[in-house]
Amino acid sequence: MTLTVKHFKKIAIFDSTSVIAEELLSQDLLKLAKKVTEWGKIATNNGADSFYVRLYDANKETVDTILENLSYKELPIILPFSLNYKSSLVSAFHFRENDKIKTHQTKDRNVLFGKSCHSLKSIKEAEQCGIDYVFFSPIFETQTHPLSKGIGLSLLRSACESTLPEGFCPWRNQPK
Repeated sequence: MTLTVKHFKKIAIFDSTSVIAEELLSQDLLKLAKKVTEWGKIATNNGADSFYVRLYDANKETVDTILENLSYKELPIILPFSLNYKSSLVSAFHFRENDKIKTHQTKDRNVLFGKSCHSLKSIKEAEQCGIDYVFFSPIFETQTHPLSKGIGLSLLRSACESTLPEGFCPWRNQPK
C-alpha cells in the first residue's frame, strides 16, 4: 500500500474555543451543517488546505455532521485521536502533547498521526513513537494558549534544524 501524503500547510482549525463553534454546537444538526459548510468555504477561500476539527468532547452525531459538510472539498480532515472515530473521511488523527500515543493500533490504515508539541523534548518523544507530523506551537501569543507567551522563532528554527532531513530547511546550505 502506498501512502499519498497531502501536506498540511494552512490548516483551518474548528474548535470549541472559538465563538463560532460554541454557537454551532448549541444548535440543531441542520443549522450546524449549514454553518459548517459556510465556515469551510470561507476557510478554503482563504487558502486552507486542510481542516482540523479540534472538538475533544463532541458526540458522534456532531462529528458526523461536521465531517460530511467539510468533505465536499476533498481536503484532509484531522481529528483528535481521543474521539476514537472511524471514517474514511479522516486523513489524520492528532494527539495532544500529554496524550498516550497509540499509533500502532491503527497504523495499517491510510491515515497520518500527529502530535501537538511545545518543546524540543516533546518533538523527540513524538519521533520515537512514530508520529508522522507535529504541530509545534504556539510560536506567538494566542488566545488558545493563554498561559504561554509563545515559543518564538528561534526555538522554531532549532526544532526544524534538529528534526528535518538535510535540504528541508530553506536557511541551510543547499547541496550543489
